[in-house]
Amino acid sequence: MSDSGDPIAVGRRGGPEAALFALATARGVAVTYTDANSRQQEVSENTLVAVLRALGEPIERAADAPELIRLLEAEAAARPWPPAAVAWDGELRLPAPGAAPAGARRPDSFELQLEDGSVAGELVAEGPGGSLFSPQPLPFGLHHLRHRAESPSEAVLVISAPSRGRPAGSRSWGVFAPTYALSDGRGSDAGDLTCLEQLGRLAGGLGASYLATLPLLADYSRIEAPGAVTSPYAPLSRLWWNEGYLDVRRLPELAEEFSPKGAAPQFRPGPMSRQADVAAAAASIRPLLGVGAERVIAGGGARLAEFRQFQASRPDVLRYGIYRAAAEAAGPDRSAWPDSWVAGEVLAGRDVPHLAVLAHVYAQWATDHQLGEVSAATAGAGCRLMLDLPIGCRADGYDPWAFPESFAAGATVGAPPDMFFSTGQDWGFLPLHPEGARRAGYPVVAGAFAHLLRHSGAVRIDHVLGFQRLWWIPAGAPAAEGAYVSYELDELLALALLEAWRADAALVGEDLGTVDPGLEEALERHGIAGMHVAVFDLDTEPGQRLAPRPGSVSFVDTHDTATFAGWFDGTDIDERERLGLVTADEAAAERTRRHEARKLLLERLVTSGSLSKTATDDAAEVHAAVLEELGSSAAAIVVATLEDLWAEKDPQNIPGTTVEHENFARRLPYSIDEIAADRRLIEPLVRLDRARRSGRARPGGGDECGGSARGGNNGDASADGLAGKGR
Repeated sequence: MSDSGDPIAVGRRGGPEAALFALATARGVAVTYTDANSRQQEVSENTLVAVLRALGEPIERAADAPELIRLLEAEAAARPWPPAAVAWDGELRLPAPGAAPAGARRPDSFELQLEDGSVAGELVAEGPGGSLFSPQPLPFGLHHLRHRAESPSEAVLVISAPSRGRPAGSRSWGVFAPTYALSDGRGSDAGDLTCLEQLGRLAGGLGASYLATLPLLADYSRIEAPGAVTSPYAPLSRLWWNEGYLDVRRLPELAEEFSPKGAAPQFRPGPMSRQADVAAAAASIRPLLGVGAERVIAGGGARLAEFRQFQASRPDVLRYGIYRAAAEAAGPDRSAWPDSWVAGEVLAGRDVPHLAVLAHVYAQWATDHQLGEVSAATAGAGCRLMLDLPIGCRADGYDPWAFPESFAAGATVGAPPDMFFSTGQDWGFLPLHPEGARRAGYPVVAGAFAHLLRHSGAVRIDHVLGFQRLWWIPAGAPAAEGAYVSYELDELLALALLEAWRADAALVGEDLGTVDPGLEEALERHGIAGMHVAVFDLDTEPGQRLAPRPGSVSFVDTHDTATFAGWFDGTDIDERERLGLVTADEAAAERTRRHEARKLLLERLVTSGSLSKTATDDAAEVHAAVLEELGSSAAAIVVATLEDLWAEKDPQNIPGTTVEHENFARRLPYSIDEIAADRRLIEPLVRLDRARRSGRARPGGGDECGGSARGGNNGDASADGLAGKGR
């Protein structure tokens, strides 16, 4: 069921509220929504006023709405076209400006400047009030249509993109592990890009086509934000890498630091089973980055030329370096910054040390270059990276500072109440401003996709529902007192598809939860793979064979769910009860349902021959049978979570917790070399590979062998809650 509001109900409203509801609807704010229990909920007048204010409307009360509607209508009449338009497969067609005031803008008074700087041929109009179009398909890219007499700021962004994306795969499979959790024999404090490369080579050698990991995006180090609780889904920026993942031992200009005669930097073998702190690792290598930058510049030659080329190709990296240097100097809390810094007026060498800026520019180049090496190495083994794009970034991060017009400062993003979070969720990051981002040319969205797709074969779009709408919570309000704000779905999809086309990469949308039919249709129409999570189906349909929809990307579990062993043994219920996330009565009822689900699953697997009767208490063996069953399905890609191979019960993340559980921090108990050498751990992947190649599951296991449409929750969670837990 759609949660986008009820226009019929809006039409029935009268009195002083009518103008407010009309203004909200015109600005894309839903005045009603359908909750997790399929009940229609009305958004309060106070919330509508607050959300409209966050959108930039100068409104203080409902009585202001009539005048604001008139201003909105006048603005629309003066603007012949919206700030952005999509040319699917290069076909540009816009309403002709026949309704514009006299003096009429003719087709020959417009200029379409292509991305490469050239000008497209003549535009054609189909009579007064008809369409304006280009008779020849446009090349794919970001182009600008403007009236010759107007300023560049009035240009229309034309997104020329393929209408369908690259298929995610065909009976492919992959593995998933957080990079920070990996380890090898080098004894780093946290997993790094070399570890990721080693895992990719191992997976590729077994037949995997993809290596998926959690976001590798920028965050503060412990120098800048001591004691901060961080999540890879609330990065500092979606446009830059986290240098904490850099393996500085691979940098030629720092080779002498690791030679026997060099002064050993502060690297210590981390504990194999607990804390893996990327922020601390970033802080420990920070002094080396300045040294590396100075040596590259002093050394000249090819290395310096590559450094300069990176800066030329990413000129905004200097601004990012200045921001990071400012955060080091004054802390990440911008309320403590000088006003000129908050406004973006920070100069290297005057306000912040030039070397500090240079160190961060160097860090981005080194990390980008190293990730490119990792990507090439894993691809050479047949295994491409699948990187993750969060739906937003932290409010005190770089992106809102560098592109303030693209964000709404008076609200945060979250989810309404649902079956998991009865009071709703506030994820804390600023929402993308629907009109501000369009008028600015979508620098953050386009930039984020271009950034990730530089070195990946696929991008998983976290909470792709946010391309259609987001739950805005007015500043200071409870999470439940928000409203849905809509976005230009076609434009956001076109930006993603364009950048994926440039990289010859696939797109995967995390479309879990109650999904609007319009979004479902759009994803399928444009060839963007959806997701399937088996533990949801095992809870709701345990007696049924797992059947991800064709073309989807299937996981047994995710970073937001219990591990398979946790689900199988019910330890996830115990932990949520201990943490107060469910009551004792709710936990007891859930245990009863889980016991029955487990019983039905085991009966089905034993009957089919996928599981031995003697292995029904072994979570690892049961997981191997479930993974093999997914392997024989019509899913485009099946992704195995590395930790499920040894029946890990402690999840990497428990949604709804911060300090109560050590989220996004735990190391894997096995190194990559140990995994490669342990036949028990490798065998489930061998079985998966054979199931994918044969097209059917083979009964049994060991040496003998080698759903629902939207995640199986049957609409029992809100559109945002299930997919967005634990941000």
